Amino acid sequence: MSSDDITLEPREDAFTVLREKTPAGGRYYIPLDGTRETAELTWHHNPDGSITADHTFVPPSQRGKGLANRLVAELMSDARVNNWQVIPACSYVLAETRNHPEWMALTATRDG
Repeated sequence: MSSDDITLEPREDAFTVLREKTPAGGRYYIPLDGTRETAELTWHHNPDGSITADHTFVPPSQRGKGLANRLVAELMSDARVNNWQVIPACSYVLAETRNHPEWMALTATRDG
């Protein structure tokens, strides 16, 4: 097999998660090289000081590469550092918190 026969997929750790904050909340996003598309997780502040993770999106062509998990992991890392409680309103974030017991202490319900 020659090197011309091998197609390498980008490694998950080759993607950089960036943060964007607004007064109301923000987003974690991964710019996708060669396109104008991004993978993103959006969140907003709540009056009680918690944050709600409300949406995660990865373009169909980029799914299955671990990008959404990287976004949630970055959110949870920041939650730990900033003492945030995360309300996982997004079904993907909720599923990932259930799959990572170490994140359960960082989550809250909508009812507090």
